[in-house]
Amino acid sequence: MLHLIDYWLRFLLMLEFWFDSTISRAKKFLILISTLLVALGLYHFQPLPTDVILMFTGTGIIFLICRYLKLNFSDKKPTGLLYRLLTWIPIALIFALLFVKTIDNLMWWGVQGIAFMALAVFIFSPQFLFKSSNSSVNPDA
Repeated sequence: MLHLIDYWLRFLLMLEFWFDSTISRAKKFLILISTLLVALGLYHFQPLPTDVILMFTGTGIIFLICRYLKLNFSDKKPTGLLYRLLTWIPIALIFALLFVKTIDNLMWWGVQGIAFMALAVFIFSPQFLFKSSNSSVNPDA
């Protein structure tokens, strides 16, 4: 069980690459396109029900909201209860969706749902695709 929790924590940290300004736009765009192809390919092979797609998309949006709240309200105390709560809310939602809605087809629907969640994060925060390390450099300096 601890191995599974460690895996999901790494997945959520992996979504942080989208917000990192040191990663090139080309790499972000390539990951966006590959995630889209995986989601569409799996959907073509074995479609995920529409309500479950919307639930995973909502989980992606909740991830963005929790990330925003962590950065703006609890960044000063990363070991505090609020910071930990905002970290665990998206993980709990993923677990609930995986083990309640996709248990019959966990491999196909689980991966597909996580891809839709990642797409929701990418689509609802497009400003980070165009944010690069060069944009923070002052050209007058």
